[in-house]
Amino acid sequence: MLTCASFGLASSAAADTVRVPCGVLGQIRESLDDDINAGIGGVRIVISSPYASGAAQQRDTNVKLAMISHGVHYMEDVNGPGIIPGLAPALVDLHRATDDMRDAVGALFVVSTSYGSGFAYGGYPTVSNAWPQPSTWTAIDYADQKKDAIYALVNGLQPTCAP
Repeated sequence: MLTCASFGLASSAAADTVRVPCGVLGQIRESLDDDINAGIGGVRIVISSPYASGAAQQRDTNVKLAMISHGVHYMEDVNGPGIIPGLAPALVDLHRATDDMRDAVGALFVVSTSYGSGFAYGGYPTVSNAWPQPSTWTAIDYADQKKDAIYALVNGLQPTCAP
């Protein structure tokens, strides 16, 4: 006599599926839209503008870079103890990429003081800026890629999120 038994095993994909709260995904997407994407796009616009120069351009880029930094920290806080699988390492990558971008953009600005340089105006420091170099755009593009990877992660989890 031959006996066959069948066991109903759930697929590993179904067992590994984590239902992330939709609200958390919404908060991440909102920060990506309002802080990260707007900040990176804003940096691109400001540093390529022929109309802004010196201190005004530096101020505007610093505002956009602060938006990005805020967005990364906000998403880290929202993710907390790892609510969204795979987000923590993606945020580390984004943080590193945006730090590199900040350094590349910051290198475009030179502050000259009146002490020995002779370039300051009326005893006040002046800020001059250089045109973005290919390495500047590479750093910005890399940050964009890391941002897009987080969008892909969030979009992939959206169909299975828990209300």
